[in-house]
Parts: sequence; C-alpha cells; structure tokens
Amino acid sequence: VTDATHVLFLSCCLFTGCVSSEVIIATVGTDVTLPCNYDSDYYGSLSVCWGRGDIPSRGCANEVIKSDGTSVVSRLSERYLLRGNSGKGDVSLTIRQVEESDSGVYGCRVEIPGWFNDHKHQQTLTVVIDLKNKQSKHKKTFIFIILRNK
Repeated sequence: VTDATHVLFLSCCLFTGCVSSEVIIATVGTDVTLPCNYDSDYYGSLSVCWGRGDIPSRGCANEVIKSDGTSVVSRLSERYLLRGNSGKGDVSLTIRQVEESDSGVYGCRVEIPGWFNDHKHQQTLTVVIDLKNKQSKHKKTFIFIILRNK
C-alpha cells in the first residue's frame, strides 16, 4: 500500500465518514453489551443514538435508544439500556435477554459538533442458541474489527 493510497483513504474518511465495525456473538437469554466510547474529557457530554441497520448520513436508522448526553430521552423497549458511564464517554448499548430476532447490524452515533465529526461505530450481533447448556452465562466474542468507508 502506497502513501498515496493512505492519503486517498483518509480523504474519503474525512468527507464520507469512516465507520468502525465488529462482530459480536451472544447466546439466547443472556445480556450483551455492544461497545461505543468517545473522548468525553475533550468533548464533554454529547447526544448519542443507537439504531438497527447501517448508519445513515444523519441520525440513526430504526432507532432503539437515544440520549441527550445526560439521560435517555427515548427507547424502543425496556430491554435496551445505556449502562456505561456516559460522563466518561461510555455509551455502550446493553440488550437484556437477547433473542434470535435481535441478530443484525447495530449502529452507534455520537453527535460531535461540526461537519463530518460524528463518531460512528457499527456492530453485527449474532445471537445463537446454546444447545449444550441452556443456562449458560453471558458470552460474547469479538471476531474482527474492520474500517470501511460509509
């Protein structure tokens, strides 16, 4: 990969927004946390939303939960929680008692003031049935992390 390729990639990220992505596997009936963090020491408290599906150019698609930076202002279900310390930039989404139907793409958008500044993080959640042990404890596995242009 040449320096010119890196410059082109970084330019694309600046104008279209890069989205980090990872895959998480969880077992039916467990709680799973999809991570999302930002630098709250630098930015302070910021609005955040989580949605299902690819992250659009603005807002969150199929929004499941939204915070104004201090408290949750809307949520699709009581199963969706922001349990992290938002004052420290932890706006991770916890889904309680996951079901197979929870499988899919989830996107976190932290609304950073200014053009093209939003922090976007996307995860694919795969929920599986544990046939060996139906009483299994919380399981999650990070398989890979990629960057892609969005």
